[in-house]
Amino acid sequence: MHKGIIIFGVCQLTKGAIDIFIKNDLIIYGILEDEKKFHHTEIFGVPILGATYDKRFQPLLEDNCPYYIAYSSVKKRKQYLKNVASQVEESLISAIHPSAVMGTNIQLGLGNYIGAQVCLAPEATLHNHCIVHNGVKIESGASIHDFVQIGAGSVIGSNVTLEEEVFIGAGVTIIDGVTIQKGASIGAGSVILGHVKSGALFLGNPAKSIKKE
Repeated sequence: MHKGIIIFGVCQLTKGAIDIFIKNDLIIYGILEDEKKFHHTEIFGVPILGATYDKRFQPLLEDNCPYYIAYSSVKKRKQYLKNVASQVEESLISAIHPSAVMGTNIQLGLGNYIGAQVCLAPEATLHNHCIVHNGVKIESGASIHDFVQIGAGSVIGSNVTLEEEVFIGAGVTIIDGVTIQKGASIGAGSVILGHVKSGALFLGNPAKSIKKE
């Protein structure tokens, strides 16, 4: 078998990941997806080979074939990580658009999606399995924890902390120094002026809680 990137999952993020890998002149071997309706079809010319549990493809992963988990759902990404990453975590890669701007002394984890024209300022940290959509600006010293999703055009201020599984909608602005705790969600277009507690849902300008924290 020809060795190239294996993508797990079919969803909207899959198309973005394929586009990024093509623009980086990387070879994509194919896509694995458990829903049979997608089998024997293609996305941008990349074949959907079969199910993730198909033993024909296990030798590729065991041979350090690079792979990317494209599901936007945190639950699904964690499920597939549990299935494969424990044995071949060193082969997990990120999808980083070539137009993304990376500052000095940034820290990048594994399995991230970084879209077009994303800007990570110096000393920003992006941990593992995050999705950062097009045009996001992450300012210096910001720390983005695992499984965070940030919508297109959002601005994450200096020294902001986004804890695990935080969801940030499109066009959000978070001022410097704010902490958004685990599992909180921020609605599109919101402006966050202060700390947000775990599991809270905030919306508006300035943003306010719209459910019990």
